[in-house]
Amino acid sequence: MTAQPGRSHSERPLEQSGLSTLFATSLIQIAGSFAIAGPFAISILIVQNEHLPESWMGYYTSLIYAAAIIGSMVTTRLLASFSIRFVQFAALLATGLGFELFCQVGTDPLPLATAIAGIMLMGLAYGVIVPSSSLALAECYSKRMQPLVVSVRQTGVPVGTAMVALIAPVVAHHYGWQHMAAVVWALVAVTALLAKRGLRDFGAKANHPPGREHVLSALQVSLAEPATRRLALVSGSYGINQAALTTYLVPSLVWLHGMSVGRSAGYLAIATMAGAAARIVFGMTTARFGRANLHLGLLGILSGFAWLLLLWPLPSFMRLMAGSVLLGISAMGWNGILLAEIALAAPSGKTAEAVATGTSFAYLGVLVAPLIYVQLDHAIDSKRAALAGLAVLAVSAGFALLRSSDNLSTR
Repeated sequence: MTAQPGRSHSERPLEQSGLSTLFATSLIQIAGSFAIAGPFAISILIVQNEHLPESWMGYYTSLIYAAAIIGSMVTTRLLASFSIRFVQFAALLATGLGFELFCQVGTDPLPLATAIAGIMLMGLAYGVIVPSSSLALAECYSKRMQPLVVSVRQTGVPVGTAMVALIAPVVAHHYGWQHMAAVVWALVAVTALLAKRGLRDFGAKANHPPGREHVLSALQVSLAEPATRRLALVSGSYGINQAALTTYLVPSLVWLHGMSVGRSAGYLAIATMAGAAARIVFGMTTARFGRANLHLGLLGILSGFAWLLLLWPLPSFMRLMAGSVLLGISAMGWNGILLAEIALAAPSGKTAEAVATGTSFAYLGVLVAPLIYVQLDHAIDSKRAALAGLAVLAVSAGFALLRSSDNLSTR
């Protein structure tokens, strides 16, 4: 009998099959994050080389996460017809193809349309990866272990971003930024080879949600529960803050402090690696002690202090280093434990739907972040103030979590 999400697995210890599934889903998360974060790391170079408007940076972010929302919400239907293994590998292939199409970007109609198609394809694939892999992990691990294993899987986001932040400027400088497509395809191939064994146990369609379920029912079911609704809203606010990090940290260091693209991308790599470590640490502490909402609230408040260090005029190396580390911890450390909390708070048998909803709200936050930034920048005529405005939303959400009457109770 197949173990169901959320069941106690005391009768089935965490054996190699669970570890291999965690390894496989983490690798796929890294590959997906590497691809979509590539343009963030070298956005200024792409804008300059292809004669695109500066606002293109925000358009890219909004487009890719608009598609990710759609991908996240249709995952339930995909899993009703296909195995988790097929869905994950199809998303991986779509990621490589999408990046290849994006590399055709230009100002003429055909190259622009091709690039937009690539962005949408990458976004759809990225939106499918998280809820489908969360369902795989929910079938392998007990409730108590969910914060840790989901956080480990989610370290793929900052790890992939850090990798591309280090690699993309070098490739762009020596070979041209379009050659990043070859790097992405190489990573996709290696990931597929290494992840094949870890997803071998998830091929039975009978384990998946019923095919007749409507796509929007996932949203309705999850938002009907107060706990999942609150966490979904926090996910959206924190998604805005994470988008501010990934989309605007490199350009802001160039614009505000006159730094080179390579050095600015180095601080992005520092931030994302700190975020990767934070996800593992917070996954361990919440798995051991509970109090996930306390962690989440404090992270929102900490992000405000991190942005203050980074945006302060006359920067010093130590202040930028400390700000990057703290921003990575706060703007990226929340994702794993929040998704795990949503999965735990989900109604019985609705794990994939609840995680898809939380993921979609996070993507919605990333989608609207550039729009808010552009409006604030135009209204205030200050890029520094526009970024501070995005950070205020995360700080406010953090305080709101700490004020909730049940936030300090252990799970």
